[in-house]
Amino acid sequence: MGRKRTIDRDELMQAVEAVARRDGIGGLSIDAVAKEAGVSKSSVVYDCESKAGLLAAFTRHQLCQHRAKFDAAHARQQGKPNAWLRAVIEEFRTAPTDEDIAMALLISVGMGANAECRDIMREQLRRDADNIAAEADEPDRMLRTLLTLHGIAFLEFFDLHRFDDVTRNKILDDLMAIVDTDKGAPKPED
Repeated sequence: MGRKRTIDRDELMQAVEAVARRDGIGGLSIDAVAKEAGVSKSSVVYDCESKAGLLAAFTRHQLCQHRAKFDAAHARQQGKPNAWLRAVIEEFRTAPTDEDIAMALLISVGMGANAECRDIMREQLRRDADNIAAEADEPDRMLRTLLTLHGIAFLEFFDLHRFDDVTRNKILDDLMAIVDTDKGAPKPED
């Protein structure tokens, strides 16, 4: 009997993406992903348990990739008031690519089909809002700025409207000017 091949998580997530792109979320199955990844179906079941688990793993994988880029932007903003919100604005300076839009649409369909995927996204959005509120002198104002950013993201990532770079940067400059007026959360007294 041959040894069971170990699943490389990145390869598995690439297989999920390939199957979903080719066959749609409706065609996404453990069997199809296993074939695409070149592993046994039982290996995928062992790793993800179900199609819902596969979608949740894919959502987490995409968020981890996004988070790595965000963490780099956040590191560049460290030491400034409202560093988290500044990093979000910095990340929005680059328009989503067709690839980014395709991934957002795949994740969106996954969220519609899977409560765990919605919970993953809710937690991520809650974390962002909590961090922004904690860093601000005027949390409500900074949260309204975040909502504006999410509105831009909604339009672009769902391919409803694409802002040209000049317009995008003008909007983001205006939002950064709002952030610049907030001195940040008061420092705790020693």
